[in-house]
Amino acid sequence: MRFPALAALLLLAAPAVAQLPDAAGWIRRCMEDSANQAAAPLVRMTYCTCLVSQANDAGAATIEALEQILPDARRQCREIAGWR
Repeated sequence: MRFPALAALLLLAAPAVAQLPDAAGWIRRCMEDSANQAAAPLVRMTYCTCLVSQANDAGAATIEALEQILPDARRQCREIAGWR
């Protein structure tokens, strides 16, 4: 009985796990793009992680484009990160 439940859980979790490397790449790109900003690295990491987590398939090619496509997410993530 435990094996089918575990197998079902793994199948449901697989898409999320498959997206992790892509999300990590986007977060790294965001961190690189914002390296010249006055914000502390932890603030930038929090902002980038928040923004990328809300992006889902926004179809943006760059972080700047993503921020333009999702202005509400940009504002919310800046607030969450404490970016002043």
